Amino acid sequence: MSRLLFALLFFLTLAGLHGETKVGIWSRKSNVEWWATHSTPDAWIAEQQSIHDQLLTIQDRVTLKRALANKNFTGWINHLKWLSLFPENWHEHEFFKNLRAQRTFMALALQKPEVRDAFLNALSPYDDHEKAAQILCRIFMNRATDAFQFPALAIAISLVFDQPFPDSWPHHFVEPSSVVRTVVDPSKRFAFFAKSQHDGALFYDLKHLAISDLKFVVDTPVPIEELQYVQSVKIRSVKHLHSLFTTIKYDMPRLQRKGYLWPHGDYKLFTIGQKGGLCVDQAYFTSHTAKSKGVPSIVFLGQGNSGEHAWLGYLEGYGRWKFDLAKFRSEDYPVGQAFDPQTWRRLTDSECAFLNRRSAADPNLIKARHALAWAELNPEANFYLFALQEARKAAPQYLWAWEQEAAHLAETDADVKQRTRFWNDWINSFQSQKDLRFRGEKRLLGLLEEAGETSEYNRLLRKIIATNKNQRFDLVVGVAAEKVFVHIENKRWEQANKTFRSAMQKLSTKAGGHLFYQLVQPYVQSCLEEGQTKFAQAAMDRARRTFKDTQAGSILDKDLKELTALVKAKGV
Repeated sequence: MSRLLFALLFFLTLAGLHGETKVGIWSRKSNVEWWATHSTPDAWIAEQQSIHDQLLTIQDRVTLKRALANKNFTGWINHLKWLSLFPENWHEHEFFKNLRAQRTFMALALQKPEVRDAFLNALSPYDDHEKAAQILCRIFMNRATDAFQFPALAIAISLVFDQPFPDSWPHHFVEPSSVVRTVVDPSKRFAFFAKSQHDGALFYDLKHLAISDLKFVVDTPVPIEELQYVQSVKIRSVKHLHSLFTTIKYDMPRLQRKGYLWPHGDYKLFTIGQKGGLCVDQAYFTSHTAKSKGVPSIVFLGQGNSGEHAWLGYLEGYGRWKFDLAKFRSEDYPVGQAFDPQTWRRLTDSECAFLNRRSAADPNLIKARHALAWAELNPEANFYLFALQEARKAAPQYLWAWEQEAAHLAETDADVKQRTRFWNDWINSFQSQKDLRFRGEKRLLGLLEEAGETSEYNRLLRKIIATNKNQRFDLVVGVAAEKVFVHIENKRWEQANKTFRSAMQKLSTKAGGHLFYQLVQPYVQSCLEEGQTKFAQAAMDRARRTFKDTQAGSILDKDLKELTALVKAKGV
């Protein structure tokens, strides 16, 4: 449909609609004209319903698919989405009751709509959208000159600090109460990085980093003074992060006494630098040094042959991530886990590599985001599911659209056939990404079991095991463990024991942390808790043979001996 014909249709659909706004061609000129005639918060709130109704009418006339394919329609979607982020109770709002804050909100859409659109396209369904918009406006209000120079940095901070950091951040080797978290005005954190850029203290130019990369620069709540301390650490380039990791003294006596939790009071970078620590502390210190110097970095934790270990992912060059700093090849770590600082959900190293290949400027991704935004604006509409499907069709690997559709199917109790079709589509779409593919396969297994499709269930299970038994051994262990614990939950101890022995026989060639911590340890502990001592003893006999080559003195070796002693004590 031509632009002229679509514009004509816009005007023909306005009969009977109320409100001053007349939805038509969307352009810079129409944007300026709208804000010139709607310059007050009351007008912004009053016009939202009229704009929304007109867009719905247009969609009814031209179909959802054709509407979402038109730039005028999606331009108005972005305009409506931005207006929806301004609070209706603005008179009482802590931030937006301020006249300067209101003018900043308007200026972002009026003077720099590309910044507003970049922010809207970067929002996830898991963000606090209103809070993120407030942070963005606060940064632009307080640091306007630098914010217009580094808009991606401002957006990244707004996406990370819109929600509290979880208690489990940064890792489980430190008590949450020991982690020093300061509530700092996000605009002051922005100012630290902007000043660091101006002072030449950063290894990368912030203007050339994507929002998705900058999230891994700003994602720390530590006091700015701590960032200033590690910024003073002398390293010549990004390449020297490797040597910095090993410069932090490894606390072997702490490991030997199994003092896994941080023992030195407040968890401060200065203290780690002075006293050293375990690998996780080395990674934390190195990661923060990288962040303070403008280098995106991530701490990963994973299980290897000798137990749990921490390593780093970092940006080794513009657009080039590396995910194996201090990741020992001999330990055979199948996967590392970290936090996604935007959603605070777990993220594997392979997922991170997969998602960071995606360019925010990809036209198909922008189309997908428009479809998702339209769905978010119409959560109760009968076309909500179709809008989500349009999003994933536009960008087949746009994970957020898939996840929202999965949630919708679960919430609406969609039938098994529909959910099976969806998870098959998921598996096909993420065929090249093992973690995401396995997520779909696991859900499909559950549906096949629910439907009583035993032969299909067994076929898929064999395929999962065959596909993952070498590189992604952790996924296979997870599937095996789940089958064991289903029997335990239903008090079927003989079947649980039989399934455990079968799993150990099949998986013993890859004995390591995943097999012990995902299967052996929780199974033995469950046996002891339920008084099934004979099964616990049999399991430990098998485990000792399986793990006979474990490195002496390693975390896994110590935990294996501790579990052996516990079983022995219970059996007396």
